[in-house]
Order: sequence, then structure tokens, then C-alpha cells
Amino acid sequence: MELKNMKILITELMDDEAVSFLRKSCTVDVKYKLSKDELLKIITEYSAIIIRSETIIDEEFLNAAVNLKIVGRGGSGLDNVDINAATQKGIIVANTPESNIVSAAEHTIALMLASCRNVAWASGFIKSGQWDRKRFHGSELMDKVIGIIGLGRIGGLVAERLKGFAPGKIIAYDPYIADSRFEKYGAEKITVLDDFFKQADIITIHTPRTKETIDMVNDREISIMKNGVHLLNVARGGLYNEDALVRGLESGKIASLGIDVWMNEPQSGHGLYKFDNVTGTPHLGASTSEASLRVGVEVANEVLAGLRGEMVKNAINIPSISDTSFKKLSAFIELSGKMGHFYSQLSKHGVRKIEIKFSGNEIENGGDLKILSLMALKGILERSVPETVNFVNAGLIAEQKGIEVVEDLEVGQKDYKNMITLKVYEDGGSIFEISGTVFDRIYPRIVNINDYRLDLDPHGKFLYAPHKNVPGVIGKVGIKLAEYNVNISRMIVSDSDSKGSSIMILRVDNNVPGELLDRLKEFDEIQDIVVVDM
Repeated sequence: MELKNMKILITELMDDEAVSFLRKSCTVDVKYKLSKDELLKIITEYSAIIIRSETIIDEEFLNAAVNLKIVGRGGSGLDNVDINAATQKGIIVANTPESNIVSAAEHTIALMLASCRNVAWASGFIKSGQWDRKRFHGSELMDKVIGIIGLGRIGGLVAERLKGFAPGKIIAYDPYIADSRFEKYGAEKITVLDDFFKQADIITIHTPRTKETIDMVNDREISIMKNGVHLLNVARGGLYNEDALVRGLESGKIASLGIDVWMNEPQSGHGLYKFDNVTGTPHLGASTSEASLRVGVEVANEVLAGLRGEMVKNAINIPSISDTSFKKLSAFIELSGKMGHFYSQLSKHGVRKIEIKFSGNEIENGGDLKILSLMALKGILERSVPETVNFVNAGLIAEQKGIEVVEDLEVGQKDYKNMITLKVYEDGGSIFEISGTVFDRIYPRIVNINDYRLDLDPHGKFLYAPHKNVPGVIGKVGIKLAEYNVNISRMIVSDSDSKGSSIMILRVDNNVPGELLDRLKEFDEIQDIVVVDM
């Protein structure tokens, strides 16, 4: 898809190399520190916006952003984006959940060491011209019970890095992950949060900020912790109640606090700033040159994929897909979209039901099949509805149009190692069926259209011509194309069916004039002819 006429707005800090990369494809405007009113005035011009944690993407913004197709969030948090409102409007919301996880994990370790050893306090003390060692007695990590709340991407990396400090043990609380992950990172699983708080000498938290996790550590939780506990937050502001932290520091219950994220950012003052045993940073978890480059490049690729109508790996408002699954499924994702798009260009009827079935061993769960289903739906619907269709809103549009969608996963396949079959039930009772496969997990092919077997590489411009399979028809069509200087780069002819009909598919190198189509339709042997652009 041509992107030159599309505009991207970048409202927060982004790596220069990533900005240059985007400018090769689109018009890019970099405008930092816009007020809400300024943003609402200009957002109508843009097809995409790239943000970090400060720009608010709420319903008012989305109502104003009439041409917006994708919101790209550099980093993982999405507290500042109304995902439900974006989904209703068919706007993709994508983040970069793994681009800065190493930096965040390392910053956690840095703050843990700095706060346990009073590094910032001591540094400021000697720079003021004073000298003292007694007041800065700290705590070692060795032999301590270190607790991690949230053993996801970042929590897991923190656990890996802590092993080198020989802690007494690492404990973790995370009710949403499998036991195997605790085993992988050498963490003892704690199932009751209060038991976790009672055991840990040092606590670091790595969860998203949701209704359930805001203030998950408050006065009651702090009261049951060990005396002299050390606390860390490099995840999201508000997971610890900040007023409760002040009270815990004043009472001496909390020996030190390392904090990188705040409930309100930016801020010029805070009750925690007065404590010497608080080591604070202004949301620096992702602030390394390496992470900035990774974030910028990844969010740029996500945005460009969204603008092209391709699958966006880290889109939040579709079923999630891991890096491993995405690499494995990328050719299947492309194929399912191509099959839907192919059908949409041949369709002359309304659709009442769509069935998609995957046969084979490459797909193991319904979530992966849902991705293929959404891509096929997108291809089927995008030519027949006035609104923009993408994999975010395709299911919703199908539901609104009363189209039933059925998905089926079948282990094993006789004819091929894998097969995607798309069956479309049309108004009036007719059924259109198209099947495809992927060779070597790389090469997509359409191998069946209704009862006709063929081998079609679904890339390029084609003439699709069901016809009577009689002598001379292929030659007549070829001669007529030559008269109009239309070159045939490849020809595929299917086997005949029981009625003596076949399908001729011609890949052509240039545009097909309407007059040529009219001339071809005059041949008695040609039952139909359609230009299909893949």
C-alpha cells in the first residue's frame, strides 16, 4: 500500500534514527509538549500517532482523530490510552512490550543497590562538603529474601540478575502465570499475598497499572511487612500508595525506597522527596540509548504495518501473539488475508456465514486460529463496507452485519502438511470455498477454489476466468490480450470439473483496460472474467 500521502505525528521523545526510518515512507511531524487543545486541533490531519506515557488518548481525542488508523506507544504501559474506545472505532493500539525490558530490569537492580546502600544520599552528602560514614550503613542483598510481585517479562529478567547476588531465596507472587515460569527463574511461588509481604526483606513490583493493582500496597500491607523492609517500584506509579509510603518511611518501617515511577508525572514536588533514604528517578526505566533505539525502530515498524493494513504483532486490541508464534505464523497470517481478499474481489452476493478451518500441526491453540480468522474477515469485508476495516474491528463489523463466524482447528492433514480452508455461505444459498497451504513455513499458495485444484502464488495482478474447457479457448484469450499489449507472465489452468468447466488464472504485468474485459466476455467459452489484484 502506498503510504506517501499518510502523515504520522510524534508527540514524545523518539530516537532520531527511527524518525528518519519513518520519513522514508511517510510525512512525519515531530511536535513535543503540545497542549490538549493544540493536539485536538491538528490530529484530523494524521493517520498515525506515536506517543510514550504523557500524551492522553481518550474518547475526546479519538472522536477528533477522524483519519487515525493506529496509535503506536513506545514502551509497554497503556494507562494513557482508552483501548475500548479505540477498538470501537477500528483504531489499532500497539505497544513495544519487549523493547525496553532489559533497561527496566537493569534499572531495578540499580535502584535496589543504590537504595539498600544509600548511594544517592551519601553522594549528595559529600558533595555538600561534609564527610561521615556511620550514618550510611546499608544492607547487602546476599542471604536476603527478595520478593518479586509479577514474574512477567521484566520480573523474570530481574530474577535472573538477582541470582548473581546469592540471595537467601527469591520468592514471587503472580497468580496469572504457569508454575513452570517460577521454576525457570528459580523463584518460590507464593500464592497468598499477605504471606509474601511477611517473608520478604526486599520487595520489587512489576505489574501493569489496572483497577486491581492501583494501591495494591497500602498502609495495611506495609504494616504486615518486616521491620526495615526495602521497597522498589520501577513499574507503574500508584501500585504503592504514595501517602502510605510516606507514613511507612516516617515510622521507620520502611528502611529505604527506590522509586522511578510516580502517580503524577511530571511533578515539581512530592512528600517523598524529603527523605534521604529515598532514591528517586524521573521515570528512567527505559532511558538507555539501546532501549531508545529498539523502542523507536519497533514502534515505527508496528505503525507502518498498521498503515499498510498488515498484521501488527503487538496490537493490544486483538488476541496477543508471542514473538515465536508470530514468526511461525507470519506466512499463514498473510495467506488467510490473501484468501479473504481474493474472495472479496470475486463476490457478487451478500455474506451470511463464514467458516475458517485450519488443518495441520503448526497451530496449537484457538488464539492463533483467531488471528487467522480476523485476517480473513478483514480481507472479505474491506471491499464491501464503507468504514475502514482492519483486524481490530473486523469481528465487530461482521457481528453488526449479522455474519456468523465459525472457527475450527483440526489436527493432521492428508493432502498437505497444513491447510487453511475458507468457506463462505452467501445470500441465496451459494457457497464459495477456497483453500490454501504454506510450503516450508514461507511460501503461501492457494491450492483449491471450489472444486478446482490449482497452485497459485497469491501475489500480483490476475485475470480470473472460469470457462468451458474446450480446444482453442486459451489461445483466443492470449491473442486478445496481445492485441491490447497486456503481457501474461504466468498462466494457471485448473483441472476440469464434471461439467467440463475449468478456471484459467493469468498473471499479467500491466493494467487491463475495461474494453479488453468487454471483448473477452463476448467469447462464448468465457463464463466470467474478473481482474483480481493481490
